[in-house]
Amino acid sequence: MYLVQIIQYFQKSAHISISSRKTVIKHYRQYCRGVPFISLYKRVIGTVPDNILSQLEQKHPKVIRLTVQSLQCTLQVLSKFGISAEDACLEPHIFCMNPISMDNYGEILKECDFTVILPKHIIRYHTLVKSRTISQLKKQGLLRDDAKLEELLHEYLHEWPRECHDLNNFQDTDTNILTVRMSVLERYLQWKLCITTDEFKNYCKNYLPLKHRPMCDIKEALNIAENDIKFNKETIRRNGFIISSDPVNTKLILENVETLGGVDIREVVRSEPAILKNNYQAILEIRNLLKQYNISDDAQQHCFRVYCMRPRTVQERLEQLSNVKEYKVLSTNPRVLYMVVHERKMMNRLNKIRAAKKQCYSLNHLVSSNKLFNTYISSFGDKVCSKDIGILISTSLHARGITSRSVLDKLRRHKYWLHTALNDIGENIHLLKKRFDDDVIFDNCQILLYPVLELEQYVNFLLKLRIGDMSAEESSQIELDATYNNINCGILTDRQILSLVLYEIEKKYHFSGDGIWNRLDGGKVDSQATNKKLKQCAN
Repeated sequence: MYLVQIIQYFQKSAHISISSRKTVIKHYRQYCRGVPFISLYKRVIGTVPDNILSQLEQKHPKVIRLTVQSLQCTLQVLSKFGISAEDACLEPHIFCMNPISMDNYGEILKECDFTVILPKHIIRYHTLVKSRTISQLKKQGLLRDDAKLEELLHEYLHEWPRECHDLNNFQDTDTNILTVRMSVLERYLQWKLCITTDEFKNYCKNYLPLKHRPMCDIKEALNIAENDIKFNKETIRRNGFIISSDPVNTKLILENVETLGGVDIREVVRSEPAILKNNYQAILEIRNLLKQYNISDDAQQHCFRVYCMRPRTVQERLEQLSNVKEYKVLSTNPRVLYMVVHERKMMNRLNKIRAAKKQCYSLNHLVSSNKLFNTYISSFGDKVCSKDIGILISTSLHARGITSRSVLDKLRRHKYWLHTALNDIGENIHLLKKRFDDDVIFDNCQILLYPVLELEQYVNFLLKLRIGDMSAEESSQIELDATYNNINCGILTDRQILSLVLYEIEKKYHFSGDGIWNRLDGGKVDSQATNKKLKQCAN
């Protein structure tokens, strides 16, 4: 449009030389040749109007940005209905339409036996099927005078027995195409799936593509659902979008996505039918994203719902969550993808947990129902989910024979084992893995329940004693009893070091388990009263 404005300016300006005008016109024409639609227009029409670019920018600006591939896709769809490239170029708006919608509209007009299908009919599809009566369409010559639309639509549903056809015999003068189509479709689904009138109304209300999906597509979608994916009728009734799903996209999913999370795609779709709403390319992109972020097959199997989302949304949420420490701690949990699916709710709850100064939380608190979360946030004291603790430790340590159950069996010996924050356990694991083998940490896994700073202090102190660094006793505030005078610290094993750390921490509390209350998240407990209440809550 800028070049057109310049030309108009030069044409109005008397002092501009003719050579300057020619130069600008030359650049303008070169720019036009770079627009794929204008090149197509010239090839099929022959001549290009001088003002075509300004007209397109005013009325159809999207056409100017279309690629050659996009134009060819549109022409390929239109050719199914006998529409030539020349006819299409004379109606530029047709190229701005979604190819799938365009195909659906054309197929519906074809099913209704339109005498001719032109680009303008597809563009004004909604007007023709909703705002024009059948008699009006017959007067315009779009439908034959003797056409019986209801009977025509029945012919596309071959499996439907004729004796089950119950014609309503609509009057052409007060009936439109959409009314007839929905009437036929409702009675077909009543025969096919035993649906009720209320169910059909809900389908039309909640799944808008159903109203404008060709009968042949609906029939094929149901055929794939029942005979390939093996949905039962109750599942299809409960998930009405299966009826209106795009059969071409469904075939592409089944053919190009063999497995998700190590599970056959058909089994995945049976467990999460809403995946059929997503584009098959989007599903492949999400699978690659989860692989990139090291999301295990087990985690995917617990939440196939992530494949119902847009790839860009999944990527943005994974990038954001990667910087959240709570996500890092729970990243090995099989239900971690619930944090991606419910990211907004989870972040909102994390802020509430922080504001309430609660240390312990579980994944269930972050993604559960509002009722359960409100009970947790309003109650006094902290408790973490035992399953989350077991999963965190068993997946972080690669010890022999370690399982979530074996970890919990060891931790249950501690009176207050459910009152240590997952963040603290995660930090302790990170700290100890730098100095000890996983087998050693697993054998002394109760030590993971204790405050990070105190644990680090005792570990460093005893490790220095083992190597004979006597400066440790001078620089540290830790005081050991006389028993250590009779111990040869140089021969202490890693297991014995961790046992002594646990012993020294709990010794001050007469081995009651109160050592975990000494510090919370590396800071001192504010008062003895708080300490006492927390212990009472734990009991």
